[in-house]
Amino acid sequence: MSAAERTPIVPSADSSAVPQPQAEAAYLKQEAVAVAVQVAEAYPNDALAYALLGSAYYNIGRSDEATKHLKRCLELGPDQVEAYEILARVAYQKGELEETARLCREALKRGPATPDVLNRLGRALLDLGQTEEAVRTFQEAVRLAKPTSESWYLLGQGNLQSGNYAQAKESFRRAIALLPDHTQAFFGLYTACMRLGQTEEAGRYGEQFAKLEAVDRKDLTDRSAREDTLTGLPMVRETVARTIFGAAQIYRVHEQAGKAAELFRKSAALDADNPVYRSALEAFYVQRKEPAEGVRVFEQLAADQPENSLNYMFLGRLHGRLEHFEAAEQCFQKVQQLAPQWAEGYRALAELYLRANRKTDQARMLAGKVLELEPSGSHYYLLAVACLKNNDRTGALEAVKKALALNPAEPKYQQLFQQLQQTP
Repeated sequence: MSAAERTPIVPSADSSAVPQPQAEAAYLKQEAVAVAVQVAEAYPNDALAYALLGSAYYNIGRSDEATKHLKRCLELGPDQVEAYEILARVAYQKGELEETARLCREALKRGPATPDVLNRLGRALLDLGQTEEAVRTFQEAVRLAKPTSESWYLLGQGNLQSGNYAQAKESFRRAIALLPDHTQAFFGLYTACMRLGQTEEAGRYGEQFAKLEAVDRKDLTDRSAREDTLTGLPMVRETVARTIFGAAQIYRVHEQAGKAAELFRKSAALDADNPVYRSALEAFYVQRKEPAEGVRVFEQLAADQPENSLNYMFLGRLHGRLEHFEAAEQCFQKVQQLAPQWAEGYRALAELYLRANRKTDQARMLAGKVLELEPSGSHYYLLAVACLKNNDRTGALEAVKKALALNPAEPKYQQLFQQLQQTP
């Protein structure tokens, strides 16, 4: 790829220079690959650079190109879990079931089990006719901290194939509890009930399946009548933001601060609802002891996305670091205005008042609002501190007791509780 081809061609995500969703999606996909190519060429011995490049090609549907770069990634770093995961997806799409299973097992050896990897491994095993092992795999998936509806559905499928119809029925029910409109799970319930001789119950599930399938068909028809990118553009932006964010991290590791900063900013602009990118952007400027520059960047993000509460939250935090009290206060008030049901806006302003020892009566009211929206140990602790600032020892003691009831092992709650007990 020539230098001209590698030059980023996308204006900012909100630019009017890209008039149609289809054109914007195409530009963004090319931008992601261009950025990933630049990283790989800059750092040809960095396994993460090839993982990023392989992922970028996979996301635009060029699986063969993705495979080449992901294999290079594994040559440089055999423990790169993401490379195994993407290669497993490619293998499954090609119908290479044994290879899919092998790659999934390699990923599980080198990293924590995830629903995606376990589900893909189980699917491959089911397709290979290894039903018992597939069921064990899906059972492992549903035992994870946050099992997915799809894992329960697939466990139901495995139990159906094994002839365990009662277990299959329960699995499909669990799938629907997590995703009430899971069309195929209702068909699974219909099938399991028919096999169990529960014909009346099967009829109810069959009716629900028919209703959901009709809705699915209509949705598919409606989507086909529109440009695909009208519905797909948000996902394209999210995917490209991940690639650009990955490139920023690699540049930061290699101490290319300018490139890292620009790509962190781009990822935040592309995925407006993702706090991770904004947090990384904030941390970048804090670590470099350049909070004033961070303020400038977040002011631009806020100007480009004036309805995005996250931009004002991070802008307020940076102003707070610079002891710009009024500016930080205005930012947190803006967060409350834009996201009145989000506890963070009230919490941030309460903490600002407490740190500055100003408007402590308002800090106490804000702490109460935070608890109303999101009761937690940390928020009861905030209320306790606010009560102390207002010379309300009784209120502080009551609040810290509630914090300890929720998190009894938290040292700072214990310390404050002991302090209050010893203070008359």
